[in-house]
Order: sequence, then C-alpha cells, then structure tokens
Amino acid sequence: MNANSRTLVSSHRFTPAALVMATLAAGAFFVTPQARAELHVGVSLGVELPRGYSEVRVGRDRYYTQRGVFYQRGPRGYVVVRAPRGAILRTLPPHYTRIYVGSAVYYRYGEVYYQPVRDGYVVVDAPVAQPMPPPRPVEEYQSVWVGKQEYLFKDGQFFMKTPDGMVWTPAPLGAMTGELPSDARSVWYQNEEYFESDEVYFHKTPAGYEVAAAPWKK
Repeated sequence: MNANSRTLVSSHRFTPAALVMATLAAGAFFVTPQARAELHVGVSLGVELPRGYSEVRVGRDRYYTQRGVFYQRGPRGYVVVRAPRGAILRTLPPHYTRIYVGSAVYYRYGEVYYQPVRDGYVVVDAPVAQPMPPPRPVEEYQSVWVGKQEYLFKDGQFFMKTPDGMVWTPAPLGAMTGELPSDARSVWYQNEEYFESDEVYFHKTPAGYEVAAAPWKK
C-alpha cells in the first residue's frame, strides 16, 4: 500500500458551536431559497453526522464512518456511500464475521471485507480464491413513523431519505422501534428502567421501545 492509499482516522463529536460553524463554512451548499427554507423548518439535509463518527481519508478523498456505515459529503450534506477500498479503521464494525481463505484472514461486515494492517483494518476487495458462504445478514433498516415523517432505524441510528440519498438524523423523540441497539445499556431512574445508546434513551412500552428524553431532564 503506498502513502497515498493509507488513511488516518480521528474521532470527533459535534458541539452546537461546531455545527453552526460547519453549516456556515459550507456556504455554497445552501444557496437556494428552497434549501434554506427546508433547513429553517428543521428538515434534515444531512448536515450532521452520527455521534462518535470517525474521519477516514483515502488519498485525497474524505469519508466518515460509524458502526460500519460510511458517509461522504454530497451536494446538500452527508450521504451514505459504499465502503471505499483502502479505508483503514482502527476497530471493526460490530457483528463482523471472521473468514479464512488459505492462510489469509478476512473480516466481513455485510458485503464489506477487511484485512488486518498495522494501523487497524483496511477495506479490501472480496476474496475470489474459493467459493464463499453467503454473507451474514446485516440488520435491515426498520421503517419508523413519527407523525407524517418516516425515518429508517438501524442499530440505534436514524436516517431520512432525501433526493441525494440517505442521511443520518438525530433520534426523534417519540419514535417507536421494535428492538434496542446492540450496545444499549440499562439505566434506572426513580425506579423506572431506560436503555441508553450513544446518549439516546429508549423507554420500554407495550408497543416497543420509545425514544425519550433523558429521564432526569423531564
């Protein structure tokens, strides 16, 4: 692997001030009246990225990743893209599968293959040395409605469909999901149990798990 194909990964978290600066810095991104109107009424255009994302560079291209999903800046924000060959992650996505092809080891998450390197795990082409078993299924997106707005939910993350593709959005209060994120932890407050993942709180109800505000902020 040459120097241009190596990547560096650094973790970030958006603060409100940083998000404002990033939106202003985008400048030309939101020059149309329609885009500004949509932003004003709170419709997500993908200006934000999920909490705990990591920045990944492949040559001169910049990507962002979180939980095995890759994002890239599009015409109106950040959209979900295919995993770029040569991207290096410090840690593997959850629920990966280890595969051996001869003496080589691969790690597979969905249709994406990784191999270990000094700095972590690099995205590579699928091995072709021998027939492979079918990929371990990755959790499908669940359709979640809050009022008239549809969201897609997957392992603790919410997304919206836009003309440019699928974008991440903060968890909407009141959204009802069928299951919890894989890393959700139990949190008790005043004899009532909640579940927390990436600072998003879920409350168990007869219909499923409802996104709620932090219980001590009610």
